[in-house]
Amino acid sequence: MVENLLSVTKIDQTGKKATVKKQPEPLEEVVSEALVRFQKRYPDSPVNVSIPEEFLMIPMDATLIEQVIINLLENAVVHGKSQKPIDFYIEKKEDIIFHIRDYGKGIPKERIPSIFDGFSATHTGHNDTHKGMGIGLSICKSIILAHQGTIDVICHENGSEFLFRLPLA
Repeated sequence: MVENLLSVTKIDQTGKKATVKKQPEPLEEVVSEALVRFQKRYPDSPVNVSIPEEFLMIPMDATLIEQVIINLLENAVVHGKSQKPIDFYIEKKEDIIFHIRDYGKGIPKERIPSIFDGFSATHTGHNDTHKGMGIGLSICKSIILAHQGTIDVICHENGSEFLFRLPLA
């Protein structure tokens, strides 16, 4: 929780649009660092990883993007209760798309429209309510929007998939 709050303080919100200081970062190193930090917290949670073989330098604030990756992986474990290894893969199209797919209980349809808005009083009260549930996704959204990217969630028959896009330029 503290890491999440500190991450938000790095986002400059002068004016209407939040921004971050981006610099080209090696995709492989950012992913590797996020996975190392995640595995320290959740050593028994396997993750299948696939990234493009091409060496990619992506304009970003590496610390903030690592935090987004960690938050989404943690959600797959804690809230998704993934029954299989989490799939984390990245693809290069017009931009870079990060996918984190779990094989757990999924997300109730009524939660989807507000899932990135943080915990609300209208929460459905499922048994997965944990302290701080939702604030991590809200912070992820703020970080990705500050990078001029997008973040979304897709439900599938065996769980859910979070994906975010970062522009290459």
